[in-house]
Formats: sequence, C-alpha cells, structure tokens
Amino acid sequence: MNKPSKAWVSVILGLVTVLNASHGVANPVSTQQGDAIPFTVNERVEIDGRCAQLPKTPCTQIKVSYPRFEAKSSSVVIDAINRNIKQFLLQSASPENAPKSIEVAMAKFLRDYENASREYPHQGVWADEKTVEILQNRPKLLSLQYSHYWYTGGAHPNSSRTYWNYDPSTGKQIQLSDLLVEGYAPKLNRIAEKHFRKVRELDANTSLSQVGFWFENGQFKVNTNFALGSKGVIFFFNTYEISPYVMGPTEILIPYGELKGLLKDEASFLQG
Repeated sequence: MNKPSKAWVSVILGLVTVLNASHGVANPVSTQQGDAIPFTVNERVEIDGRCAQLPKTPCTQIKVSYPRFEAKSSSVVIDAINRNIKQFLLQSASPENAPKSIEVAMAKFLRDYENASREYPHQGVWADEKTVEILQNRPKLLSLQYSHYWYTGGAHPNSSRTYWNYDPSTGKQIQLSDLLVEGYAPKLNRIAEKHFRKVRELDANTSLSQVGFWFENGQFKVNTNFALGSKGVIFFFNTYEISPYVMGPTEILIPYGELKGLLKDEASFLQG
C-alpha cells in the first residue's frame, strides 16, 4: 500500500462524513406506483466504532444502497437480476475470496482498515460506497446504474460507474446490437464523437491522442458501457479507461432523435 500524501488525507477527511442516522439497516423505501417491477430500496452503513460517537469527526465507513426487485409471478428472472446486483455489492479484488454476504463484506472492510491503521497511523480514514440506482423501470426496459466510490489509502480516491440494461421479461442484458441496425458502428461513432468533443471542449480538428486520450489509433469509438436513459443513450468512460486519472471520466448523451435510422423497429419504444 502506498502511504497517502497529506494533501489527499485532507481531501478524504473532507469527503467522508459520519452518517449516524443511517447506521445499520435503514427502513426500506417502497416502490412508486407505475413502475413495471415492484421493488424496495435498501441501505446499510457501517462505521468504524472507535470514532463513531465523536462529534464532527470523519470516520471510516462502508455503505451500500440498492433496490431489491419483487416478482409479480415467476421469480426466475427477478431472482437473476437480484443476484447480479448482489454480485456487484460483494465483488472483491480476489474473486475466490469474495465475501458471502453484505454483513461479512462490511466487517472485513472495517477489519482491514484497523489492521492498516496499525502500520500507517496517520493515513486518514477509508471509504467504500456502492450504489445501484434505477434509471428506467418500464415493461420492456430496466436500466440500472452501478456506482462505486472507494479510498483505501494511496494518492487519491477512485470511482467507477457501470450500466446494465435488462429485458424484464427474460432477464437478458440488452446489447447495442439488440437496439441498432446492422452496420451501425461507423455512424454511431461519428454522432457520439461530436458529443464527446463538445463535452471535452475540443474542436473538430483537435487530435485526441495529442490532448491525452488513449483511443486506438487515435480514432474515437464508443464503448459498451451505456445506459438507455429517458432522453437518450448515455455512454460513460471511466477514469483510466481512455485517459489518465487527472483527466477524469467522461459522460455523453445522444438524444434518441439523433439515432433515427439506426434504431431497430422493435426498439422504437425507447422514444416514447
């Protein structure tokens, strides 16, 4: 483990706060009427007990917030979606040693921090937060955003965002090829690049490689990390995916109207 700089310790101390009101298992939040799949939102926070009672003191903490979907009839598909969410919450750097439950994962995180604190007494607090949010919950589409923020010592915190789009009737993950006509890639990349350059404040003639992006052969290309939002298709490039940490992540939104001619007929419900 790298010993963090004093500057980043200060940053982390400012970012992580004590959530005493949320300590333990929070009351689930029920689904809103009109959603295709009923669900409850569950949240749990565990805090380093050695400082949890000290007022205005940042503490090491681990937090999860996620929906649990409820089957209206057959549970096979819904159970599969819930398992995928649980796998995300329990994922570990060592899959063979992944914890079996959220409670075990939280206890291990706090135990690892306590052990590390003995070696690096001035390292500052740790943080781990995993959140699963519902972007769309419709009869033909369930779109989820999986977010992870963590800091366990070192130069800086890290974060990631991953999207999953499901067909609620089958549980199958929706791919771009399921939505777009054959041979869609060249046109989609041209459209997406315009939005990418706008977000990054780059003109059409600026070389992506020269300003620090890592696209193969310097040519822009969308990734497979996309969400079907209410207004359009969202593509998200995580930190380190196409550029150094200092440049941060990039999100672009392509309105559905710009995808006319690319969307398959059976995907027309997205524009509704």
